[in-house]
Amino acid sequence: MKKIIVGVLFAVAAMTQVVNAQKREFKEDIRKEIAFSTTGNDNVLVVQNLNGSIKVEGYDGDKVQLLVEKSIWARSNEKLEKGKREIGIKVLNQGNELVIHADVPNMEYRDGHLTSIDCNTYEQPLYDHMLNFKLKMPKNTKLVVGAINNGEVVISNTRGSYLKANNINGGIALENVTGQTEVHAINGEVQISYATNPIAASTYYSLNGDIKITYQKDLSAEIAFKSMNGELFTDFDITKQYAKTSKNESGKGSGATYKYEAKPIVQIGSGALFHDFETLNGDVIIKKI
Repeated sequence: MKKIIVGVLFAVAAMTQVVNAQKREFKEDIRKEIAFSTTGNDNVLVVQNLNGSIKVEGYDGDKVQLLVEKSIWARSNEKLEKGKREIGIKVLNQGNELVIHADVPNMEYRDGHLTSIDCNTYEQPLYDHMLNFKLKMPKNTKLVVGAINNGEVVISNTRGSYLKANNINGGIALENVTGQTEVHAINGEVQISYATNPIAASTYYSLNGDIKITYQKDLSAEIAFKSMNGELFTDFDITKQYAKTSKNESGKGSGATYKYEAKPIVQIGSGALFHDFETLNGDVIIKKI
């Protein structure tokens, strides 16, 4: 598929530079308004960041409104200027997919999607940077976001049929959202409230943090739960409890090994959907409105 770099429909930059004996600092606000190449509810917005937060709000407009707060810090003017040149954002319009991502030297992308990070470059930088993304998007758009360091993922008032959010060193908060959901947090809490319950199977994961979800009272689902040091709490009426056994096979022939795992299942209502929850060091708290 042909890749098109989206032009800036309008850009307003407010720049300040503060210099003292210890540290040089540069700040810039980058603003863009971007239209999808196609129309309809199959459009997908993808946002990926390395250092900083991602905040997305659904609204009734038909364009993505983007504000990026860019900050660079360095110990010399030369290093500061290098950071100003190297740190930025890229916007790719690929059919029904609009990709917005941090443009930094140690991150590699393919077709706008993150493939690798050079950790050696990141551990010994010539400068420090922060990019805080704030977006408004057409509310019925599907959404995929990912953050890594020094920021929260916050999504509100979206109505798309699919929502995926990842964060490594920060929390995830989804407020008044809809759609099939996939969330994955490593060092942070997950909080979600649904305007309408998902109509497709969803997955929720936090390695070191609680998962707190509020569903509408008409929830009908099988809730699978796995945790090493956490518990499951809910104020929904439980229809049934049982365990589901799965088999994982590794190797072939006489050298094959099998691992059997029994996962507790809690059924709410008729159990029309399967929602999978997993934590290592955190509780799962499921509430109803």
